[in-house]
Amino acid sequence: MLYQLIHIDPQDSRTLQDQIKSDIAKAIFAGFVPKQTSIMSSRRLAEKLNVSRNTILRVYEQLAEEGVLVPIERKGYYVNPQLELSAPAPHPDTPAPATSAGLDWFNYLNAEHTRADVEANDLNDYPYVFVNGLVDEDLFPVSEWRKCSIQSLNKSNHRSWTSNDHDYEELIEQIRTRVLTKRGIFVAKDNIAITLGSQNSLYYLSKLLVSKQSTVAMENPGYPEARHQFQARRAHVLPIEVDSHGLVVDERLADCHLVYTTPSNQFPTTVRMSPERRQALMTQADRHDFLIIEDDFEHDVSFMENSCPPLRCEYHSERIIYISSFTASIAPGLRIGFIVAAEPLIAQIKSLQVRTHSLPPKSNCQTLALFLSLGYYDVLAQKLLKRYRDKWLTMEKAMNYYFPQSGAVASLAGTAFWIEYKQGFDAERFERLAEAQGILINNGAKYYCCDHKNNSFRLSFQSIRTENIREGIQQLARIAKQILPNERLADCESPPLTSQQIRALLTQKTLLTKDCFNIPYRITLQADGKLVGISERPNDVDEGYWWVENDKFVYQWRNWQFSDIRYITIVCEHGEIKRFDEDGYFIGEATISA
Repeated sequence: MLYQLIHIDPQDSRTLQDQIKSDIAKAIFAGFVPKQTSIMSSRRLAEKLNVSRNTILRVYEQLAEEGVLVPIERKGYYVNPQLELSAPAPHPDTPAPATSAGLDWFNYLNAEHTRADVEANDLNDYPYVFVNGLVDEDLFPVSEWRKCSIQSLNKSNHRSWTSNDHDYEELIEQIRTRVLTKRGIFVAKDNIAITLGSQNSLYYLSKLLVSKQSTVAMENPGYPEARHQFQARRAHVLPIEVDSHGLVVDERLADCHLVYTTPSNQFPTTVRMSPERRQALMTQADRHDFLIIEDDFEHDVSFMENSCPPLRCEYHSERIIYISSFTASIAPGLRIGFIVAAEPLIAQIKSLQVRTHSLPPKSNCQTLALFLSLGYYDVLAQKLLKRYRDKWLTMEKAMNYYFPQSGAVASLAGTAFWIEYKQGFDAERFERLAEAQGILINNGAKYYCCDHKNNSFRLSFQSIRTENIREGIQQLARIAKQILPNERLADCESPPLTSQQIRALLTQKTLLTKDCFNIPYRITLQADGKLVGISERPNDVDEGYWWVENDKFVYQWRNWQFSDIRYITIVCEHGEIKRFDEDGYFIGEATISA
């Protein structure tokens, strides 16, 4: 019976009508519905499925409009006799034809390109997701994207993506005039190629520019997918370390053919390449005749500093090949990126796309072109920046509260915190224990080409809800203490200060200490109980109150550290003021300003 072939799933995102229609069509084309007799009446099917009869009638009408069913007056609906239908599938009990034993595919695969199985996590099972490659789904402009998608289907637009040509001029023009100009890049349309995202861009560039005779320098730690593309071409990958000023530029680049870098927001550490390093890199490129791939994956995601212009903006050199995508700003599933380069290279990329049949879907490109032209992308960018700023500030508060000695890299941009934790810390074990508690993080070892540091990890905040950040960081701090415990109050040689000693030590004094980024800040404790904090970070000032209670130093900031009241035990030892939290764990030292 027809109703037995229909399954209604309350969790399915499709409408009830679409689910029923899909299952009926599937049954018809699989040959389970005979052509000789009418299908079940709408009234009876509605009763069997416990749905409205109008729903079934509308399904039948749609299938008739599409030529799957044929209505016959006073007899009902029949399967269209002109349809070519499949024979019904064999019964499950029917013996399957004999096959050979399973092959050991590791005897056939190239070993350097195989990877261990990666478990596909259902992110809904994890309340605290601090991994990269995701976006804040709540900000996706569903209504605006739908409007653009519908508009791209009208008669005046649909020919641009139903044709078989390779014309992406509308999207290229929008990228050229509305995206690149905001980044200070001014080029002609023949300097732009549309791709399936940054990884696809790197594939084309590796295919055209890299061989087994090539030496490619890249950041270490760096973007693993870039390294895989270069290694696939049998190139010699030269890892170059990254410090607080970005990629280290020295004479090791002299023998390189290509340098891959993320200067505006280094991946994964989020540091920015200093102006001096940028100048040195361009000088080296001209002197030693190598090309530069600039991956600008998170342009303008800056919260506390001025935005950092792309290299391609500062230096109008054909040596710079600029790549970017809309993955991090709109949605990973969109898979649209672009390359900006000299015209001869762009022409070869477009030719390679045609030869490999890897052109981006024109329907998505047409929708994106409309999305850009109508200003929706600009509005989305502003919303993203505001949301990410709120999340960054929440992350910063949580790190200073629960992870004050974390060693977070002092970068005030990007959508992640890169942590260089204490030596001896096992970040791989940290990642496993965190996952068991419903927390996903990125272990830092995966980003290193060599000299793997197992004490680093990356916390991205793109997709996690703001209200979940604090609890997630608190749990991570608790797990980190299991792996490598902090100094405890009980470990101190000197006893804690009494209330009287705390007042005598701190009243009218200024303490010098550091935050989770190791950025210094000053705390002035006035006699009237007022607290003033000034960080060396731009525009970072706060105030609050302090007092002494039961041999504890007690304080509350107006904004810093969630404005919580904190009870701190103080020990003076070896000329330093050591602070311990409510659980007796060391949270930092301070000195009194002269």
